[in-house]
Amino acid sequence: MKVVKYAIILTFLGLTLTSCSGGAEATSGIQAAPVGQAAPTAISTAQVVITGALPQNSPGISWTNPASLDHIEYTLGTSAGGSEHTPWTDIGVVTNYTHTGLVGLTECQAYYPSVRAVSATAQISTTLTSTSFYWDNSPPAGLGVPDVSADDATAGSSTTTTWTAATDNCVLDHYEIAIGTSAGATDVQTWIDIGNVTSYKIQDGVNGASFTLTEATNYYITLKAVDEAGFEVIQNSGAFQVFNPATSLPNMVARLDASDLSSILDSGGLDASNGAFNGSVEDWLDTSSSANTHHFYQNGAAPIFDGVDNHVVFNGTNQYLTVANHAELNTATTDQRNITASFETSADTTTLQIIYEEGGASRGMNIYIQSGNLYCGFWNINNDGDGSQSFTSVSAPIATNTIYHVTWVFDYTNYTGAAGPDGELTCYVNGSSIGSTTSTSLLYAHSGAISLGSYLNDSYTHTGALNGNGGYFNGDVMELMLFNDPPDASTVNTIHTYLEDKWN
Repeated sequence: MKVVKYAIILTFLGLTLTSCSGGAEATSGIQAAPVGQAAPTAISTAQVVITGALPQNSPGISWTNPASLDHIEYTLGTSAGGSEHTPWTDIGVVTNYTHTGLVGLTECQAYYPSVRAVSATAQISTTLTSTSFYWDNSPPAGLGVPDVSADDATAGSSTTTTWTAATDNCVLDHYEIAIGTSAGATDVQTWIDIGNVTSYKIQDGVNGASFTLTEATNYYITLKAVDEAGFEVIQNSGAFQVFNPATSLPNMVARLDASDLSSILDSGGLDASNGAFNGSVEDWLDTSSSANTHHFYQNGAAPIFDGVDNHVVFNGTNQYLTVANHAELNTATTDQRNITASFETSADTTTLQIIYEEGGASRGMNIYIQSGNLYCGFWNINNDGDGSQSFTSVSAPIATNTIYHVTWVFDYTNYTGAAGPDGELTCYVNGSSIGSTTSTSLLYAHSGAISLGSYLNDSYTHTGALNGNGGYFNGDVMELMLFNDPPDASTVNTIHTYLEDKWN
């Protein structure tokens, strides 16, 4: 019988039987696979940033231990699983750890806490690494002073504010913005998180904002840049006010504003704020602060004042208001004009209805409704030395029972004579251009009557000449502004935003 001798060799994790001759015995050999140390699981960290002068404590980390282990080792490195800062250290059998007294940290450097389990036989598990944290002890820098020069604030919105972006040595998180009645104050609108932007317009009802601004009051923007650690830097703007066309825009020559009850007078001279006011609008006073006042008055049937909505209501039959001729308005040659009107249509947008008109059969400008369209018209049919300009207009569809804000701009400030370039006319509705046309002629003196709510003493439309009086407006007028200055598209948008906020 063959005798086989065996040596028994104890290995790390099991027993392996081998023959003394070194040959593996398939029939009588016994092998056990090595069993490693299980690793911790489910690691989490309390925060991603620490602040303050060193030494500091790290964010706390926690994990779940395996069923069997001897102890946990901890390390801190600048790479996942690395030990560049702190070597592996026995921290006992725990499931959470805070590294106290940290020194030697570099601001904004990512540091990774890691743990591993060690068995009684010194077997080491795989490494479990937490999300990194960093140390930040510096606020943002370089935040620009808020620029409030846009001058487009309304009762329900701040001026558009822009600024130079802040920088941060680690992570700039967001900006916050507020409104106050003094520099640095937040008494009108408290802090709002506006994200990471460099331009913002605070609007009532948007992003949690709730406020109302009033004209002729100084307001200030306070801006805060906040980094991920919570450090912040603050800048304050100069003063801004609610946009007021009379003071913010040049060369306003007349303004009718139905929200100013003191400017609405009845036949007895009582204004609309008086309890005895009889409702008729005999006079609508100019509130433009122009050197010359241009009050409108009824010269036939007076429109009615709606004291609920503060609208002047025209009946479409015989009501209108007019104003005395003046060189600022119509009896002098001009190379520029801005007519802006806020009105509400009725159920009728089919019949001819003049909202505003100046001039007669020879020269003039107007804004009117006909056949479901809004028209902005211009004509200088007589040849006054630079050619005859036949009636020209821009139009767009218009809806019933709807508020509109219209600006009709004549700009011939590039006039150099009959052989020079043409002038430009652009009509804007609710902040957007509906089209442009040109004129070969200046707008020469046109002493035909000016009318709000009709045409008087002849006029012109795209269908031809109009004789006498007519075209009575069936709808409401809230505001009329006349300027001898041509605004650009951005300024028109500001005007219309102001009017929409006020009347819509």
